[in-house]
Amino acid sequence: MAISKQEVHGIYQRHAKRYDFALQLYRLTGLRLEAYRLHAVELLRLKRGDCVVDLACGTGLSFPLIMDRIGPEGRLIGVDLSSGMLERAGERVRGSGWNNVELVESDMVAYQFPERVNAVLSVGALGYVPESDRVIEKARKALVPGGRLVVIDGKRPERWPLWMLKVFVWLFRPFGLTFDYFGGHPWESVSRFFVETAFEEMYGGAIYISSGTAPSSAV
Repeated sequence: MAISKQEVHGIYQRHAKRYDFALQLYRLTGLRLEAYRLHAVELLRLKRGDCVVDLACGTGLSFPLIMDRIGPEGRLIGVDLSSGMLERAGERVRGSGWNNVELVESDMVAYQFPERVNAVLSVGALGYVPESDRVIEKARKALVPGGRLVVIDGKRPERWPLWMLKVFVWLFRPFGLTFDYFGGHPWESVSRFFVETAFEEMYGGAIYISSGTAPSSAV
């Protein structure tokens, strides 16, 4: 059964202080989340001065990668449902001395994008969002022509036996993972609203990266 938005909020509020450490532990399962995140940011094709929206930014793990590319001339907006996660992200921002980062507490479905965004990133969140199609369409409308969207998320691995998938779901259950998480196919929305799209699988097909370019006119 899919978990509610309130349950997701509660989970990440409880885990905010130890979230980064927990992700490090998941490396023992062979997940290379740092490498996936780096590849995703590279796919954004950022340049100095760009405006980037990081949807469900969490504790800001993608921030250093983004800031290295957009520089102090750029603008980074981190959006998250959990005030606890944003508090940790704020600590990262202050510790790094960044003055061009804005943190917004918001459901990504309700979030109002600013105008003329150059790139949108979403890591590990759209599976929680039944309205992911609407989020992706709103991102497309906010992006400048040629702007980039990149999504990293989980999908049901077609080649895995059921027992292995059950173990995977059990391992990530503390963060609200259920079989329903794999029910949506956000990459199909990316293909519908964007051009120059690409879809990559990793971790045996349990993780994907979907990317696309905002067209010069509405699609």
